[in-house]
Amino acid sequence: MSDAASRSPELSDHMAGPYWKLRPAPPTPKDELCGGATIEAITLRDSLGPNCVYCLRCNGEVAPERIGFGHAIAEDMARWRFVYRGLHSLWLDSTEYEQWALERLLDPDGAVNITGRKVVARLNEYVRSYYWWSMHNDPLMDDAPPATCPYCNGSLAPAGRRGLQKCELCSVVVAWNDF
Repeated sequence: MSDAASRSPELSDHMAGPYWKLRPAPPTPKDELCGGATIEAITLRDSLGPNCVYCLRCNGEVAPERIGFGHAIAEDMARWRFVYRGLHSLWLDSTEYEQWALERLLDPDGAVNITGRKVVARLNEYVRSYYWWSMHNDPLMDDAPPATCPYCNGSLAPAGRRGLQKCELCSVVVAWNDF
């Protein structure tokens, strides 16, 4: 049993039996939710769960109703997550699709990233929002944090947490050593 399952009875019960991977995921544990009184900034990113909205300050999952966006944004967000997750899953599978999927994920002008940034632009009407740009898969990366935005090549500023840099102009948070 995983470490997480041993800490959470709900997760432990969920993982019982051979078919647990075929069942709906349990609710996010309370200690993985954003507990802040206010949400100052969020990131749009996929973490293999149903929700793709996270607090920039604490990295906790943010319930969409705390932001209050409408049905159209929720639909666009779910569509983005479906495509992004498909590419991410192909990359994780490490078979013949691995390199192709990685190229799609790392292409700033690729459809999945354009769609994600459009969702972020709409979310910015509700709360400061950033598109999560993960560079930990980039074979061109070295051990130093990136210095420029993958979109405008402008300078990045620290985003307040270890390993995160942000471009205010492009609404992008660059994660170079996902934690």
